[in-house]
Amino acid sequence: MEHEHSPLRSAAVLALCGLFAVLAVGLAILSSGVYRSAAAASDGNSARRTALSYVVNQVRRADRVGGVAVGAFGDGDAVALTETVEGTDYVTILYCLDGQLMELYAEAGSGLTPADGLAVLALSDLSVETDGARITFTVTAPDGTVSAASVSPRCGFEEVGEL
Repeated sequence: MEHEHSPLRSAAVLALCGLFAVLAVGLAILSSGVYRSAAAASDGNSARRTALSYVVNQVRRADRVGGVAVGAFGDGDAVALTETVEGTDYVTILYCLDGQLMELYAEAGSGLTPADGLAVLALSDLSVETDGARITFTVTAPDGTVSAASVSPRCGFEEVGEL
């Protein structure tokens, strides 16, 4: 016995396939939006964590007597890390300028300005605060999110006005 396909049955199958295709496309579009927002949040989180890790590890590297100073450089907060190489003092200054975490490495007293540093990564702001025993770094990512980390140098640190 042979079955006849009615036009109504064929239309129902086509409508069901069309509905499935529309729902699949809608789900793909919705999931791409979720992915974009998750990726953007991850990028902001990564920028903050990387900046904090970089600054804290630089301070730990310079953690010795007289090696760490906190003050202002240009229009913002900064930390200066001093090291002596073959009798000459060199300073690494970490600060924020024009939306970038900057690093300036030069001979102490060289007279270089904040514009002479090298950009490390995108960062809207770096705030450096002290409480006598520790240094707290607060960073603001380009997306406006804020994170902080503290470090207590074993050698202590100096609070100076201008670096």
